[in-house]
Amino acid sequence: MNNQSKKKLVLFDIDGTLFDNDRMCIPESTKKALLELHQVAQIGIATGRAGFMLYSVEEILPLVDYLILINGQYIKASNQVIYENSIAPEALAALVCDMNDIPHGFVGSDDESVSKIDSDVIQSFQGLGLHLPRKDPDFYLKNKVYMAWAFCKREKAIDLMAKHPEFAFIRWLGVGYDILPKEASKGLGMKHLADYLKIDLNDVIAFGDGDNDYELIRDAGLGIAMGNGTSKVKAAADFITTPVNEDGIFLALKHFGLIK
Repeated sequence: MNNQSKKKLVLFDIDGTLFDNDRMCIPESTKKALLELHQVAQIGIATGRAGFMLYSVEEILPLVDYLILINGQYIKASNQVIYENSIAPEALAALVCDMNDIPHGFVGSDDESVSKIDSDVIQSFQGLGLHLPRKDPDFYLKNKVYMAWAFCKREKAIDLMAKHPEFAFIRWLGVGYDILPKEASKGLGMKHLADYLKIDLNDVIAFGDGDNDYELIRDAGLGIAMGNGTSKVKAAADFITTPVNEDGIFLALKHFGLIK
């Protein structure tokens, strides 16, 4: 791919990409790289987190122009919502009915909740440095829900997948699963943002490390997987950089001439 330095938009996942979840910080080399990148490109975040869950990267948010949130379900440009896709209430109610025997949760645009708090739930959130949601099993009856969570063993998740083929189940740390409409992804969110900005996907660079970054990395003009990434996301990448704790973002941006 030629002329990488002319790319207009650079998108970053948070956990395992911008944010080192082992050391619970943004690497200094990443901060330096973003400061320099901001001079020549537009910067966006593409994350499974909602907007109220960005405290881990709060210090770099002044450099961020666009937010693809909740795995592409909610997108903001200059603090304006340009796209949202909440889960159909009927489909969500049927899903919840089949999750009553396990801890589960819900993500809205400005709040979140879990049905119960146990050791699996605590471990799942602490592992990502996230605040523990409040307990409210009826959250979905009172709010728009953009993503659901299930906290269960793989066998239960497979059973839920079979019963609810309209949803995608994306595993995160431990026993946690993000549950989204089948068509939803960060990659689709990237396409919505590119359409809004009237730019071609070839003019987008994307960084990620997890399975929920697969479509993002696959469909971007230049998809870069972190060295600590999953085998699935690495297989979709045009380039694999070093891990998040080994200056992965800094070195990749330098390699493609976006920073010095």
